[in-house]
Amino acid sequence: MKKKSRLNLNPNEMAFRKIYWPLLQQKKIFTVFRPDSRMCGEHKGYCEGQKVQARIIDKVGTDWAGIPPKFSGKFFKNIIIKKIEIRKIKQLVRRDFKGSTPDIYNKNLLIYHLGVVYNLSPEEINLESLVTKISFVYL
Repeated sequence: MKKKSRLNLNPNEMAFRKIYWPLLQQKKIFTVFRPDSRMCGEHKGYCEGQKVQARIIDKVGTDWAGIPPKFSGKFFKNIIIKKIEIRKIKQLVRRDFKGSTPDIYNKNLLIYHLGVVYNLSPEEINLESLVTKISFVYL
C-alpha cells in the first residue's frame, strides 16, 4: 500500500461510522479491520489488552488532507482489545469476518469498504494488501 500523509490521533480511541451506532450499542460488532499493520507501537496501532473508547464519527476527516475526524459527544463505549492479527486479505477465511459489520462479510467487500473509507485505489488495496484484524470485547 502506498504510504500517505498520517494524522496522529488519540491511540485510546477507535473510530466508527454513524451507521454502526446501533450495532455498537447492541454490542454486535466485535471485529474490525484496518488497512496495513496496526500492531502495538506502530502508527495508529493498538495493543492487546488495551482499553479503548469506541467513538462515533460525526464529521469525517482524512489523512491525505490532514483533517482529523470530529466525534459525536453523545456516544462512548469502552472496549478492550483482545487480539490483533496482521494478514494479507487473500489469507482471510469466512470465520475471520464473524462479529464484523454486516457490510463486510467476505474479502471483496472488505477491499471495497476499506477503499471507500480510506480513499484507496485498487492498486493500494487488493488481495495482496495487509490488513489488521482487531477483535475486542465490551466493558
